[in-house]
Amino acid sequence: MKKCLTLIYSILFFILLNALPPANADTPKTNFQHTQIYGITVDDSWEGEEKTAQIIEAIKAMKTKPTVRIVMSKDVSPKEYQSLFRQIHDVAYIMATPVDSYDMKKYSKASYLKRFQESYAALADYVDIWEIGNEVNGDWLGNDALVAAKIYDAYKFIQSKQAESALTGYYFAPEKQKGTMEEWLKRYIPQDMKENLNYVLVSYYEDDNDGYQPNWQEIFEGLTKIFPHSGMGIGECGNTKENATIQSKVKMVTRYYSMPKYVENYVGGYFWWYWVQDAVPHEDNKVWQAINNAITVDE
Repeated sequence: MKKCLTLIYSILFFILLNALPPANADTPKTNFQHTQIYGITVDDSWEGEEKTAQIIEAIKAMKTKPTVRIVMSKDVSPKEYQSLFRQIHDVAYIMATPVDSYDMKKYSKASYLKRFQESYAALADYVDIWEIGNEVNGDWLGNDALVAAKIYDAYKFIQSKQAESALTGYYFAPEKQKGTMEEWLKRYIPQDMKENLNYVLVSYYEDDNDGYQPNWQEIFEGLTKIFPHSGMGIGECGNTKENATIQSKVKMVTRYYSMPKYVENYVGGYFWWYWVQDAVPHEDNKVWQAINNAITVDE
C-alpha cells in the first residue's frame, strides 16, 4: 500500500510540476534599469562657476531626480569634465554624450572608439547611461556604413564594461530625407545590438520639420519590433524657432513631458536641448516650472 501511495504521489507531483509555467514565463525580458526618465540637457553653451551653481540649484529644486544628458565638446578632454560630472551626479543621474552628431564626421573609426575609452576611464564613476550614438541616421553624419561601424565599436566597448548604453535616432517629417529612421536602423544596426541595447531614443525637432506632428504611437510600436527589449523614449526636443516665445516653449515642454506611455517599454526621456538657456536660473522661470509641473511622481 505504501509503495502504491508513493507511486501515486510521484505521478501527481510530476503532473503538477509540468502543469506549472516556468518561472518568470510571463515576464518579458527587459534590458533597462530606469523605467521612468525625466531628461534635461546640459551642453557647453555656458561657462563659469556661477552658472554651474545655478544649474545645480535648478536640478536640486526639481520634484524628482532627473537624468542629465551632458553633451561633451570635441575640443574638451574627458578629464576636463570631471568636476562638472561629479557635481551634477551628486544631484542627478547622468547620460554622457562623448560625441554629438555634428562632430561625428570629425572622428575616424579608431578615434571614435578612443573617445569613448578615454571618457569611460575619466568619467565612469559618474555616468549612468552612455549615449553611444547621437542622431545616428542624420544625413549630415557621413557614410552610413562607417557611422554604423563607429557606434558598434562604442557599443561593444560599453557593453564589455557592463554599463548601460543608449542609441538615439533622428526622426524627420516625410520627404525630409531619402530613407526613414526605421529603415536605417533595420539596415545598419547589428542583430546583437537590436537584442541588447538598453535604450533606444528618438530626437525630434518639430520646428525643423514645418511643425509636423509624428504619430508617436505608431513610431514606438515600430521601434519595439526592431528593439524588443530596449527602453523607448524621446532623446531630444526643443523650441528652435528664432522667434520662439516663453509661451511657445511652455506649451511645447508641457506636451512632450506629459506624453503617455505609448508602449510597455516606454520610459520617457525628452531631454529638452535648451534647458540651460531656457530654464536656468530656475527662480520664477516659466519653462523650468512647466517641466517640473509636467513630472509625475509615483506616491
